[in-house]
Amino acid sequence: MQITISIPDKPFVAEPRESISRKIRLYAALGLYRARELSVGAACELAGVDRYTFLDFCKRQGVVLQTQTPTELEAEFHRDHISQVVHSHVLPNQIQNGNV
Repeated sequence: MQITISIPDKPFVAEPRESISRKIRLYAALGLYRARELSVGAACELAGVDRYTFLDFCKRQGVVLQTQTPTELEAEFHRDHISQVVHSHVLPNQIQNGNV
């Protein structure tokens, strides 16, 4: 999915547009993580950063890290694994036969 945000032509901050774009993604991920709409993994993916960078950003912003239950961790693992399988174009019968 792609979301487009229009940034005014006249400079309103002293940063390049690419830097602003990265910040918007990071703060959007932070807000959704804080609202418990995203897991850490999903927030990292949205922000376009690794887990350590995102967790450090959370700490600097005063966001309390959400602990996950073992069930939530397992669900995130399976969701990430299925996402990788889908993106690698593996056929469904390969998944069922354990060939992934």
